[in-house]
Amino acid sequence: MVKVSAAWLIEHSGIHKGFALPGSKAAISGKHSLAITNRGGASASEIAELARYIITTVGNKTGIYLVPEPTLVGLEL
Repeated sequence: MVKVSAAWLIEHSGIHKGFALPGSKAAISGKHSLAITNRGGASASEIAELARYIITTVGNKTGIYLVPEPTLVGLEL
């Protein structure tokens, strides 16, 4: 077993700080790749969509599927 940084996995999967899906107001923080931020007016579905994109992209590139923390209530990922 090896411990791997989730931030490292995200960044090395091609998702950089400040990344946002086209047309979305949800983005990865410009300061830390583990935080999803609301640029103003992002819906819960935009935030969930970005989280799903991150999980899928990291999983497809590394074989490691991230699990969100803390547990999100009311959002289906």
